[in-house]
Amino acid sequence: MTPTSSSRPSGRSPTASSGTEPRAAACSDYPSYNANNFAHTDPSAFLDNISSSVYEPGSVMKVVTLSGAINAGAITPDMVINDPGFLYVGGYRISDWDQRNHGNITYTYVLEHSLNVGAMKAMQAEGHATFYSYLQAFGLTKLSGIDVAAENTVPLPPAAQMGDSQFATASFGQGIDVNMVQMLAAVNIVANGGRYAPPHVVERIGTTLNPLLMAPQRQVITPATAAAMTAMMEQVVQNGSGFNSRVRGFEKDQAGKTGTSQMPVNGKYTSDEWTSFVGFLPAQHPKFTMLVVIRKPHYPGSDKDWKLNDGYLTAEPIWQKIAQTMVVDWRITPDPK
Repeated sequence: MTPTSSSRPSGRSPTASSGTEPRAAACSDYPSYNANNFAHTDPSAFLDNISSSVYEPGSVMKVVTLSGAINAGAITPDMVINDPGFLYVGGYRISDWDQRNHGNITYTYVLEHSLNVGAMKAMQAEGHATFYSYLQAFGLTKLSGIDVAAENTVPLPPAAQMGDSQFATASFGQGIDVNMVQMLAAVNIVANGGRYAPPHVVERIGTTLNPLLMAPQRQVITPATAAAMTAMMEQVVQNGSGFNSRVRGFEKDQAGKTGTSQMPVNGKYTSDEWTSFVGFLPAQHPKFTMLVVIRKPHYPGSDKDWKLNDGYLTAEPIWQKIAQTMVVDWRITPDPK
């Protein structure tokens, strides 16, 4: 299953938006069904997985975690921390995906190489209450309100009911359930100069404009924080795990982040995974933000090495092909340097 979703940010601006700029969403979901033979189709195929299914977003969440911590003044992109490869939180040993001692590194390096320890330390630096408030501000604790039927999500418990380990895992996108529209809209805040653009699909019914089209955009993070996170996400593509997403002509002018998360079954995590990649281009004046999510990928050889199913090998190439087509069809050009 390869759901994808994209939206257009309204464009960078240091001032509040009037809410009149285009920011429509488009989506696709595979496998689909034959509308001419729907009577013989498994009913589950009728579900719109983009908005009706939830998943644990994995390391894409680090964009939200680090953006909030930067905006709160708790960290900076160049701040140096020590990452021994694991952290004990709430009685649990929680490791980086590669279980390596990375030594002294910056938060930009944390995002480039998708390190869980760095995300947890950023969350701890800003504190549980502030971290939770940014999850709310980024739209990850309630429905997005997109204009399609049966949007679904699994709300987080109140902050007072969450333990230390729950905050820790949520910082890197495990133990928190969202739908794909919510996650895309959250990352789109960075592309949109720090403002939340309410996602929608329908522009108008007859001559009546969709009210979501005119909805005001609230400021979630400052334009400066959005610019700082954009620069960090550019480094993910240029020097980190986003290398397979590079679009010809935009290799130094696109921003992105990978995501990989284990799938829980009956309260326990399994070897099955969600993998994803989110990104936008041109980095400074984005024309679209796009998220690709794959359920249970099977990369060649992954039966012997599960790490081959990671987002950089499975979701990124799909994102790259779609983005390359959009660049040509929409005649998008890189920003002048």
